[in-house]
Amino acid sequence: MSFDNELTRFEEQLAKQFRGHVPDGMFVEELKSKLKGSRLFKQRREFGAILVSSLGILLSGAIAFAIYNHINKAKKK
Repeated sequence: MSFDNELTRFEEQLAKQFRGHVPDGMFVEELKSKLKGSRLFKQRREFGAILVSSLGILLSGAIAFAIYNHINKAKKK
C-alpha cells in the first residue's frame, strides 16, 4: 500500500472521529488574535502592501508610457 493511500485513510479516520465536534468560540477568537499578532502575519501583511504598491506603480508607468507613445504617434501623422 502506498504512503498516499495510508495518509488518505488516516485523514478519513480522523474526519470520522471529529465529525460533529466544533471548537469553542473563545478558543477560535483567541487563536485569531494570536495569529493576527504574530510576526509572520505582520510580515505577510507588509509584503502584501509592498506588492500592491509596486504593482500600482508599474501599472501607472505602463499607462503613462502608452499615453506618451500614443501622443508621439499622433504628432508624427
